[in-house]
Order: sequence, then structure tokens, then C-alpha cells
Amino acid sequence: MSSLLHQALLQIPRETLWIADENSRVLLQPGFQFDGDLLTNRWDIAELAQGKVSRNFFSDFHLEELDRKYRRIIYSVSKEKAVVRHVIDQAPRFLGEGGELVLLGEKQSGIKSYAVKAAEHLNGTKQLQKHGNEYVSTNRVAHPGAIEPTGEADYPHLRSLPELGNLFSKPGLFGWNKIDKGSALLAQQFTTELPEDGAHVVDLGCGYGYLSAQLAPLGNFHFAATDNNAAALLACRKNFHTLGIPGVVLPSDAGDELESGAADLVLCNPPFHQGFQVEGDLTDRFLQHSARILKSTGMALFVVNEFIPLAKKGPRYYSEVQLVNKERGFCVYRLRP
Repeated sequence: MSSLLHQALLQIPRETLWIADENSRVLLQPGFQFDGDLLTNRWDIAELAQGKVSRNFFSDFHLEELDRKYRRIIYSVSKEKAVVRHVIDQAPRFLGEGGELVLLGEKQSGIKSYAVKAAEHLNGTKQLQKHGNEYVSTNRVAHPGAIEPTGEADYPHLRSLPELGNLFSKPGLFGWNKIDKGSALLAQQFTTELPEDGAHVVDLGCGYGYLSAQLAPLGNFHFAATDNNAAALLACRKNFHTLGIPGVVLPSDAGDELESGAADLVLCNPPFHQGFQVEGDLTDRFLQHSARILKSTGMALFVVNEFIPLAKKGPRYYSEVQLVNKERGFCVYRLRP
């Protein structure tokens, strides 16, 4: 997808918005330059784009913050369906008459269905071109004022969900409306792995803050929760505020910007998907940064899918790696520097 996206970006006018997600990371290397604006919900993408684009925005796809109209919006579709539907819904508001919404994706991304949805929304006919295993859908806005919303207008709103114990979450966040089985298994260990009062706890890859919310009532701790995803940060901040959890919620890429040697405990349920791909290096990055963040007397608790070889990866960064629980396809490890 990167080659097709790169070609598209090189052939577009300056009045272009590039909506970039995790699939775009490979392009943002030294020497890359793009004359248009970039909007992303990924902190790592926003950081990589510094100095490489005209204007750079990090948010949960809040297009209204851009305060302008574009001749073209180009988007390599995300894995999260709600995000794609939201972009299709909002794009006509920020395209002038004759402006184009360009969607790119491989077959498994759902691009064919999105092409139909975009054409229906923009009152046009489906335009879909195949380039090998990749597709490009181009949809032109004929009469912007006549376009009605698709029903995705509630995408930005946080929701208090009974199935999460009334924690707040929202679409755009992986597993947004459920309790992850691995995280629930990790939380079961808190009573036996409880840190001392006053401990500094880092929730690494916090999502909507489930692990912090489970640990906070068990003692007097200070939390630093961090995630790469803008929707996760919004939800986690809301839950910290609602529950009175003491601490901060910060953007970072696998904890790369957190202070070294400051944490007594790191909690982590690391992702193993980067967009549509399984990405094994993600586990290594979370292990590396968690080890850097910890005090020499600290401890990390990781939960991973059983096919992730953390027992082999962990010793690269920790002197002690111990499996403490294994259930329902997940493994919980205790790690010490």
C-alpha cells in the first residue's frame, strides 16, 4: 500500500489533506516531503511527520480543527470501521465543489464496501480502480450543500458502557466496547502483586484505562497512563477524571517519551497488530521502554497472547522473566530488571 499511497501523494495539489493512520508510518522517513496538511490519530505518525508536511494535526480525526476546505482528501483506510465511516461522513464538509475524496486500500481492508458507501454519500457512482492487490476509490463532490450525514455524527462522543463497569470509551479505539480478556487476567494478579502505597505506576498502552481503574481502588498510587491513539487518550482522561484517579494521561509511542527509572510498577497489555498486519516488533518496543522506565527495584506485569514468545524476548531486557498465570490463551509474566 505504501507505494500506491506515495504515488498518490506526489500527484496531488497543495490544497490536500492526507488522513494518515498506522499504515502511513513507512512513508515518513528522512527525505520525504509533502506540501499538504496531515491529520492523524496516531502519536508516532504525528511525531514522524514533524518538518515533513505543511501542517500537522494530532487528534481523534477532528476535521473541524483544520479550519479550511481542501481540493482533495486522501485516506488509506484504517482497520477500525467506525473511523472510516466517520471520515467518509465528514469529508464533504471540508471539500469545496469539485473536490475529491480518495480512498485507498487492499481487498481485505473493506475498500470495495467503502467505495460504495462513499459514492452513495457523495451522490455519485462508484469509482474503483485496481492496481495489483490494491484499490483506489475516487469520489467527487458535485453539490456539497445537498449531502446529508450518514449517521456517524455520534462518533466523537464518549459513552459510559455498563459492560465496562460504566467506564467511558468510544469507537476508534481497538476493543472499545469490551473488556479485553488478557487485561482482565492481568488485573486478577493485582491482589498478589500489589505495590506499596505511594508507588508510581505506569499503564503502558492504556487504552481507555481499564488496568488503572482496576488497580487504583486497591491502594494509594500515582498513575501515568500513556497510549499512541488519540481516542484512547480521550477515554482514559475521562475515566481518570470521573473516578478521581491521581495521575496524568500522556501521548507516547510505546512509552518512548516517559522518564527513565521513575516507575515502581509497569502494567502492559501490548498490541501485536500494526494496522492490518501482525507486528512482532511491537512487543520488543514495549519491553524495551518498560525496562527503561522502571526503577532498579521495580517490576513489570505483562499479559500477551500465548503465541507471543515473551519468555524468549523478555531476557533481552530483564534479568527475571517469570510466567505467573496462563489461562484462556493468554500468559501473564512478571519481569524484574
